[in-house]
Amino acid sequence: MSEKKSHKGLIITIIAIIVVACGGGLIWYACHDKQSDINLADYTPSEEFKPAYEAINQQVENRKAEHVDPAYDIEETVRILNGMEAAQYQSEDFMAFLEYMAKQDYSRVPDDVLETKKKLFPILQKMFELKQKYKELDNIWLLARSATSGASNFAENISPVALLSAIFTGDPLTVGGVSKNVNDAKNAAFEQYEKDMKLKESLKKEIDEVRLAYIDYLADYAPVYMKYMKEWDRLCLDRDKAYLDIYAGRTTDAYNAVEKVLERYPTNREAMLLKALCLVQMAGTTPQNTIGEINKTIEIADSLSDTDDTREQHLTQALTMLQDYTSLYPDRSAPALVLQGMISLKEGNESAAMSYFDQASTRYPQQAEALTDLLDSYKNRSYLNRSIEGKYMLRLYRSTMEGYGMFSPNLIKAKYYADRGDIQRSKEEIFNHFYRRGNQGVYDCLLSDMQYCEENMYSIFKQLLMEQSFLDVSVEPTTDWLVSKNDDEVRVFINNRSDIDLENVRIFLCLHYTDMYTDEYDVVKCPSVNILPHHKKTEIGVVTLNYEDKKYDDITRVRAIAMTDDKICWIDNVDYKYVHAYEASRQSSKNRGVTLDRRKSFLDDFNVDSQSLLDAISAGIKIYGDIKKGDRSLWDNVTGVFTSGSKLEIELPRILSLIDPVFSLNQLGDKDKSVRPKEDYLAGSNIRLKFDYKPEEGETLPLYVYSDYVNFKITLSFKDGKASVQDISIVD
Repeated sequence: MSEKKSHKGLIITIIAIIVVACGGGLIWYACHDKQSDINLADYTPSEEFKPAYEAINQQVENRKAEHVDPAYDIEETVRILNGMEAAQYQSEDFMAFLEYMAKQDYSRVPDDVLETKKKLFPILQKMFELKQKYKELDNIWLLARSATSGASNFAENISPVALLSAIFTGDPLTVGGVSKNVNDAKNAAFEQYEKDMKLKESLKKEIDEVRLAYIDYLADYAPVYMKYMKEWDRLCLDRDKAYLDIYAGRTTDAYNAVEKVLERYPTNREAMLLKALCLVQMAGTTPQNTIGEINKTIEIADSLSDTDDTREQHLTQALTMLQDYTSLYPDRSAPALVLQGMISLKEGNESAAMSYFDQASTRYPQQAEALTDLLDSYKNRSYLNRSIEGKYMLRLYRSTMEGYGMFSPNLIKAKYYADRGDIQRSKEEIFNHFYRRGNQGVYDCLLSDMQYCEENMYSIFKQLLMEQSFLDVSVEPTTDWLVSKNDDEVRVFINNRSDIDLENVRIFLCLHYTDMYTDEYDVVKCPSVNILPHHKKTEIGVVTLNYEDKKYDDITRVRAIAMTDDKICWIDNVDYKYVHAYEASRQSSKNRGVTLDRRKSFLDDFNVDSQSLLDAISAGIKIYGDIKKGDRSLWDNVTGVFTSGSKLEIELPRILSLIDPVFSLNQLGDKDKSVRPKEDYLAGSNIRLKFDYKPEEGETLPLYVYSDYVNFKITLSFKDGKASVQDISIVD
């Protein structure tokens, strides 16, 4: 955790646990025996603060006047609790935070939350007035941000037992890896601010008044926060189970878990959508409209019924649930429209399905902010990032609310058209999806989009740029390598070894760092480029590494996603391609089953198989090079023309680019003998290879062509000043 983030939660975490653990008793008074003059009873909001304050206060006063104790929504309550804290920390100034507060809907938030949040206004207004009065405090909003509540990190930062021990003994307490005394820790944000500002004594006294008021505020706020977070955790327990059961294909179990949530919270947004999804899945599936998941295609493992009548009942029940959802949440209707489209597809009504999907495509950008307003609550459950299952839950939630992966209306349509052989319309919908997602400004989920396309529409997706294996990405530190490679900036390069120019290119760099899960990447948007010329290495620009303090030396794998107006593809690092090829070559066909099936389906569209590729190599291979004997002349085994010349060069038919090949003299596993091409690139109908290697007279040399579909061994013979192909075989 960075020092900045540690300061953010330090003061609040310690104080709030003291209050919660000790019930505001003796320990609180031992730590805090002075009251602030800033209090809510004497507070009159200024013109700047009035809209935000009245948005909360009016809700409370109306309930008192009407003697109403309305039922609250736990999800909305947690959203407000976490949203306010996030807004305070992320806002650039007082006015941005106040504007956020004024716009919120507090109608489904309980009174005790609103009453405690009202107590924050006099404190912030005092800080605002100090800013207006003293130019030395012009940046006092930094203090307001640093003092933001870190209560959501209680259990993760410290155990209550360790805290109580530190209170009674006075021993140092370790929080976030930093040893602190309790009193030091609770005042960290204020003390750091005073130190940085070098304040006069008179200003320190006024800041101290704010400090004491903030401590009073926390004494009231922490128990309220914990009360509703405990209820939220109980809700999440059953809902998380539903997500995980969906992930594992246990549809019946997922349905039962969602029902438990809806018994207590009948209008819970996520639970209503999850129940509808379960019902759609339990209605069965067909090869034409399989529901794809973000990382893999969900196979329906336990349909509740084999009968058409029950299938229809499931769809009817799902539709009713979605209609209720849309009635309750019209401003968050996009995921419900996607599910209604799925129902129509299962019922064979293509026209209605496409209408729903088209509606969803227009609603997702419009509703993006409202749909993702609970994401901060999920992010605060940081333990989800510590397991594959937890990360899956975050992705599934985000896919539902942002319209990607299995909830992308465009990708569902693309798959529907692909399954029916309508290649052009399928491609159009893929581009429509990425265009919409780009306009929503969300880039970190592009990986899931790419994976979904590869796993559900491999053949069509591969055709969007069939030369992709002849594009390479690489990064270099911006500092002089003789001085340091441990930098937080890198230069990004794309080497275009194909024979086509790529225009208006948007590049998204995907970096895998140490301590990441296998398929996890940090996605960074790079500067756009007008053109990537063929046969040229182009510097894209400099990007800053901003992932958990990782540096250049922490990068273990580099990939990229490239998009143009009519092309989308993966770009890999050269080393990654060779490692992937070597690992694939060591696996049996059985272990590569899924990959082989996808590649075979793609090649079938071009009437290509292993034997036809072997025949193409046999008919089209050409060999050029120097022999280490005599006058070291250049030969062409086709024309027989001899000239003085270069090292070993080989031409292979371009059709091999369909299998994303890599090449090596001798086997890749033989580190002492294997030789990669110094150059390999596309040129017209050929793949041209140039090796920094001079064959000897009488030498027999194997050239390996590796791919995840098929591997070839081409045995070259150099004898009597001539080069020839001795044998071509398929290597399993």
